[in-house]
Amino acid sequence: MTEEGSRALRRVVRGFTLASLLTMAAGIWMSIGTGDWTWFARSGAILTALGLVLASRKVLIARADLLALLSDMERVDGAERTVRLASFKRLQRDIDRQVMERAGFALLILGTLVWGFGDLIGRI
Repeated sequence: MTEEGSRALRRVVRGFTLASLLTMAAGIWMSIGTGDWTWFARSGAILTALGLVLASRKVLIARADLLALLSDMERVDGAERTVRLASFKRLQRDIDRQVMERAGFALLILGTLVWGFGDLIGRI
């Protein structure tokens, strides 16, 4: 990983850490304000969803790698192009598998949020 990539990764992690801390603080603030500590518990559902989004980063990186490989293939020909085409096909298979992971992550996020906040629908 390049130094620029490492810095970008640290920024993403810091952003998710800040979002997590703000979520917990909001849960505590609402719990103290209402006297109902289920708000703090509900903040845990949001934290879980944030964690799942961060964990799905692998899918996004693979897509970026695929696009970079495609761009790179346009500049070469002959045997090198054949090797890169094989890499492209292998990466495409990996991405196809990861589409299922992404759908699974989406369901986990949705399920977590419904679990944490579903009972509030009746109060709206």
